[in-house]
Amino acid sequence: MATASAALENTARRVVLIDFDWQDADLLPELLRHPGLAVRLVAGERNDDAGLRVAELCGLPRTVDLADLTREIFDLAVVSERSPRRTQIEGLLLALGTPYLSPERLLEGESVNGDEAPAIEAPLALHAAAFEHALGGDAIDSIVEQSLPDVAQDGPTMPQPVRFAGQQNILIPSLEDFPSPEDRRGLEQALSSLVVGTGAGRAELHTGRADDLECVAEVGPADPLLAGLVDLALEMGTPQVVSRLTGPQEGKAWGAWPFQTTQHRGVLAAGAIDPAKGWTTWERMVEELRSTWDEREREQAAPAFPMVPDMQNGWLELDAFRARLDLAIDRNKRDGLRFAVHRLQFTDAPAAVETLCRLLPDQLRETDCLCRPLPNQMLLLTAGSADAFAHVRRRLLALWEHAWRDDSHSPPAPPITDERVEMNGPEDAADFLGAAKVWLALS
Repeated sequence: MATASAALENTARRVVLIDFDWQDADLLPELLRHPGLAVRLVAGERNDDAGLRVAELCGLPRTVDLADLTREIFDLAVVSERSPRRTQIEGLLLALGTPYLSPERLLEGESVNGDEAPAIEAPLALHAAAFEHALGGDAIDSIVEQSLPDVAQDGPTMPQPVRFAGQQNILIPSLEDFPSPEDRRGLEQALSSLVVGTGAGRAELHTGRADDLECVAEVGPADPLLAGLVDLALEMGTPQVVSRLTGPQEGKAWGAWPFQTTQHRGVLAAGAIDPAKGWTTWERMVEELRSTWDEREREQAAPAFPMVPDMQNGWLELDAFRARLDLAIDRNKRDGLRFAVHRLQFTDAPAAVETLCRLLPDQLRETDCLCRPLPNQMLLLTAGSADAFAHVRRRLLALWEHAWRDDSHSPPAPPITDERVEMNGPEDAADFLGAAKVWLALS
């Protein structure tokens, strides 16, 4: 029975209930029994709201902070028709790409197949304003007042394709249409072509998200030497290339080249390359592969950033954090959503800092990005205005006090030094990126 329940939970649509009054709360038990739905969160304006009080009795997670709607990708929002902030919530759900229904419509059997979209149509800048307000920034009226003067009456109401400036890469012909990470058959065909063209005896492509990597394409017989180089390249994060100086394969080369894109990391490897100098061709190829995949992923992720499904959370490597900075710039250029990078520095108390770093990711929103350039420093990328950081800062300070006492220090904990750089508009992008990259380079 436990196994069946777990399976149902995994396949059910993730639902958030918002601003339920007593009339809606009477329907909550029926919603909990609704097949195919899993209520993951109940949100309201105040702790004494009817929906939150009933949610407490039912043991459901609850919140009065709309920013918590950004901590998970919800498949459906169920919003009270009598919510006093319904228009604001509709704008937020549109910004998040979350379909919604009223509880009455849901229980009447209206489709919840995921094709619905909020009925509101508004300029993109207004979507960003609703998103910022949910993160805890200025009042919605204030944000809208700042956003709408720059929006023409015929301003776009749907995301526009992201255009990327910069130097045009010269693609090797065989990689011009290199398949996506999901097209395994296409990847194997591409590798086969590359093996024939470069005289290699074996090729492997490993890719995935975070540390969950797998071999998605391979050509040729198993090669223990190449397998060892792949492991070493992933562990060290640097290319590994060797050449045989003696034996039957004298003059041939083996290489493994790690790469990082916006949403994936991986390694491309080739063995028994003949002649050995052919390894430089593979080196160029992996860079073209990385560039091709990265551009595709940025085109897909930039309009939704920072709410991108399946994007890695928690502590990021420096290269991954740099990629998030680029996505933030693309998103700001698209609809004006503001971002800030905070450089947080802590006193020299290694055990307390380690405790904080272990606990912090679970207390942040899905929209927050973390990296740790130095043992006593961290960088935090947040969406929204400077005021939106207030909620995060309160959680951060509470965790720091806990970590400080846990390390047997006397309270209060020493202050956290917080430097920040903000991006309010495209004109700030260069300074924003420059300052953040300087902080990353100091490591």
